[in-house]
Amino acid sequence: MKKLLVLVFGLVLVFGCKKNEVAVEKTTLEYLTGNTSKKWKVTEGMVKLGEQSVNLISNQPPCITDNILVLNNNKTYELNEGASKCDPTKDPDLIIKANWTLVEEPKAITIDKFIFLNYTLQNSKFLISSINENQFIGQTEVSLNGKTYQANITFSVVN
Repeated sequence: MKKLLVLVFGLVLVFGCKKNEVAVEKTTLEYLTGNTSKKWKVTEGMVKLGEQSVNLISNQPPCITDNILVLNNNKTYELNEGASKCDPTKDPDLIIKANWTLVEEPKAITIDKFIFLNYTLQNSKFLISSINENQFIGQTEVSLNGKTYQANITFSVVN
């Protein structure tokens, strides 16, 4: 009887205790590039002009808003045309290929050259405020007509 009681008690201990599962936090680089590379597109771009917020994306044609940013884990990137082109006879598939850098604290990426909405941003720093497997959100500065504005940009993963 003692042996049976010890056996039952042992089984309760073995099967009754939950394993402590430790969630492994991904690095910023892993979120941005996966194992080798990851595709993103801008899904929202809000700029505050005085008291008014303007969504830079909402009024743009798909030939601009469907462009894809491919971040590679070797710190290169490509900006590619999406499914539609504004001028199918002239627009290249590859818009630009260059480098980017990552800073972990505070989380930020700097892109050598980024072309969006007919603007070219040189060494644009993007401060990441939120990041997960499917989206990253942050702020960057945009200059327009000699004034600098803070833009809140959302990138979503492209499957």
